[in-house]
This record gives sequence, structure tokens and C-alpha cells, in this order.
Amino acid sequence: MDTLASYDELPYDSLPLPETQPDFLAAVAKLHGFDAPDPAQARILELGCASGGNLIPLAWRWPGSDCVGVELSRVQAEAGADFIRRLGLSNIRIVHGDLAALPADLGKFDYIIAHGVFSWVPPAIQRALLDVCRHHLAPYGVAYISFNVTAGWARLMPLRTALIERTAADLAAPERFAEARRVLAELEAEWPDPVLLKEIAYLKSAAPSYLFHEYLAEFNMPTRFAEFAAQLDDHGLRYVGEAGSRHAVVELEDAWGLIPESMAGRWLDAEAALDEAHAVRFRRALIARADAPCAQPPQADALRQLAFHADLRSDDEIDLETTGEQVFVNPAGGAYPVAHPAMKAAAMILSAAYPAALAYPELLASTKHAMTDYDAGDFDEAAFRNALFPLVMAHGVTPSVDTMPSATDPVDRPRAHALARLQATSPGWTVSGTRHVALELDGPGRILLSLLDGNRTLDELVVVLRNVLADAGYEQTPETVLAMTHRMVWLFARQGLLTEPPRSPGPQ
Repeated sequence: MDTLASYDELPYDSLPLPETQPDFLAAVAKLHGFDAPDPAQARILELGCASGGNLIPLAWRWPGSDCVGVELSRVQAEAGADFIRRLGLSNIRIVHGDLAALPADLGKFDYIIAHGVFSWVPPAIQRALLDVCRHHLAPYGVAYISFNVTAGWARLMPLRTALIERTAADLAAPERFAEARRVLAELEAEWPDPVLLKEIAYLKSAAPSYLFHEYLAEFNMPTRFAEFAAQLDDHGLRYVGEAGSRHAVVELEDAWGLIPESMAGRWLDAEAALDEAHAVRFRRALIARADAPCAQPPQADALRQLAFHADLRSDDEIDLETTGEQVFVNPAGGAYPVAHPAMKAAAMILSAAYPAALAYPELLASTKHAMTDYDAGDFDEAAFRNALFPLVMAHGVTPSVDTMPSATDPVDRPRAHALARLQATSPGWTVSGTRHVALELDGPGRILLSLLDGNRTLDELVVVLRNVLADAGYEQTPETVLAMTHRMVWLFARQGLLTEPPRSPGPQ
């Protein structure tokens, strides 16, 4: 196949996907008793990489890595290659090609990423994807494969069927999407099912590419976890763990003393049962070669080996004296209730350090110190670890093997790094924070970010930004633009987009 027409016509948004970043995948693997390679020096392969919105920031972050992206859409592959040329990166390449016909000389990879591929291709390509993982994974490498799950999709398939039947298959992707929006309005008036009505409400505001490729594309084949595990076994692969957020995890009874190989079957059965109990609709599976060490269900004790970061806030006054539940919220709106007093203190400590991660011993020491200062009584480390564990599994607190330096505070002449400025000035590209999160910036925010080249003071930036906004038809008072500038520059700093100012030459 030369290209993928529907993805040329209606490309998927090319975004940073936090749950695919190798330092996070390595941490998830470690929670499951599996030691993955060092991300900073890793070879990373992304299959179906679109224009590189996920892979390019990883190559930028780890100059010692070697990154390869493969994309079947010629339009997106060429857009990614052009962006890399403009950025001047030498440790990444994006090639236009079919994952079922990869060059034999690609070599081995420490991390393979396949997000949004498995469920959306025919069975032959699914098998080819697993073959790529088996033949191109390094001995201790891990692969990330996302897929739709039957348990959650069973209730939604009537909606996909209706959209396919009521729209013309021969229309170009943008026109068929427009037809689907009309059909959604019809179905909303016809159907009483609250599950389907909730999905329709979401689709009416979702990105056009999501609605088209999830509900109108030729393939969307949800899979039962047990079937997926069986396919892994057929291809010489095995399950390592789940990289998606989880509010329930497998705990095997009477498993004390069992080696991972002895509990593998029971673990996989329990994972399948969790899908059914919670109507799971999407999985992000972490897998390895079958001849690699066997993983196990996640263990709270493994937290001691990791580092953690979190971007959280709470609108309530933090209560460190009682176990009253308080809600912490991340920038995406995810809410995480916390009751354990020491965990509340840890959440504040992590948020103050963000985007840097704190290694477990440092987080433990800082939390103990905060609780002592507050005279909050005895500190129970095991109870603290057991309170941290569900937050980590739910992704309220993100585990990592990479601590990363603290963010640079704004200075009089703030300078954003080259990747952020190029993303800000490239239409259709999303700006990515240093922790691989997508930043939703409006037009003025992108303009301001593009101006941060270290040559203007904050006062000069205010003048330039006000003039740019005026030329675009947005008249703002100096005070409004000043407040906007300071707020946005601090956001850029917190997301790790600012670099240290260049040092003046010393005395000769």
C-alpha cells in the first residue's frame, strides 16, 4: 500500500502521548518486576507515528536516543520529516512505509510504540505488528500497544453500525464526517440508551479525526484481553502490565511465595475479569519477548525504586491532621481524592517541584519533614506507600525513572527552547511540555511563546504582543496584556519550556 487516503484527507491530531514516553514505560515495567532499558540511551521505534507529534519531543528530550518513526500516510510522514529538518535534529527519522513491509536492517529497539494501530487494521496487519515486536525488540525491550476492548465497546458498536449505514462510503473523509455529524443529531433524537447518548454528546465536540477513524473507518475491531494475550503467546511475546490509568488492580490471593511464572495464568485471567467488571473500553498494554523475564502484578514495594512527579492543585485548605478526603485536580481536569494526611503533604511537595520528579527517598524525607513541622504525629512509611500506590496507578502521581532538573524560572529576557518555538509557529502542531503533555494554547499564547527568543525584556514583550493583537483586531489595555504575559510566561516556565539564559563570557 502506497499511502492511506483517509489519513491523508483527515489526519489524526499528532500529539504527545504521556503514557508512551519511555521513562514512564520503564517505571510501569519496574512496578511489575521488569527492568527495562535506560530511556536516555534507548533506540525507540514508533509505528503509525503520524507527523511525529509524539516521537519528536522524545528525540529532543533525549539527544542520546535513536528514534525511528514509520507512517503509512504520505502527507503526515512528509510533514514530520520537514519539521525534523527545520528543527535540526539528527537522532530521529520518520519514514513513509508499511509496518508489514519494514526494512530488514532496522535492528533491535529498546522501546516500540504502537498507539492507535492494533484495533484499526485488518487481522493480517495485527499479526504483522506483533511480528515486528517479536523480531525488533531487544532482549529486555518493551513495546506499548493500545487497543479497543470488547467489554467496553459492546454497548457502543450499534452507534458505529448506524453511522456507517447512514453515511456514504464513497465520500471523501471530510464530507463523510460532515454527514456523520448530521446523523448524530438524528440518533440523539431517536435513541433512549443513556450510554449511547453520552457517547453521542462526546462525539459532537470531539476532533473530526477521532469521530471518523473510530466510527467510520473500515476497521475498528475491539478485542478481549484473553484473545490479545493468546495472540501474544502465538507470536513469542508476553504481557508485562497496563500503562493506562487504573482505579482497580489485580491482587492475587494465596500468591505469597509464588514465582511470576507460577502466577502468570491466574494473573491474566484476573485481568480479563477486571475488564468485564469495569466495562473497560481501551487498553495500553506493555509487552516483552517471551524469553525475557516474566513480569507480575504491580507491587507497592516497587515504589521505592522509582521517582515521581505530579502537577496537582487543591482549592481547599490542606488538612494534614485528619483523614478527611480532599480532592486534588490536574490541568486536564482529572480529580484524585486523597485522605491519607502524609499523602496530602506529598501531593503539595510534588506539585511544588514539578516538572522535576523526586526519587522515592527524597519524597519520603520531604514528606516526613513536612509532617514533623506540622506536628502531625507518627509517620508510618508502609501506610504512606500504600496511599501513594493507588494514586500512581490512577496517574494522579506519575512514576518515572528520570528525575529531570527543575524548571528554569522566568528571567528578564525569557527564552523558550527551539522545539517549543517551532511548535508554536507551525500551524497544526501542538506545543508539548517537558513532561510530554499537550499544552492547549490560544492564538495569543502561541504568539507570545514564539517571541521568547531571549532578545526581549518582559516589558518589550508586552508592547510587541499588544501590537500583534491589535493588528489581529484584538484591542487590549496595557494592563491586560501585562497580566496575560506574566501569567503565560510562568506557565511556560512550569512546563519546562524556558532555557537558562546564555552566560556572559568570563574575563580573558
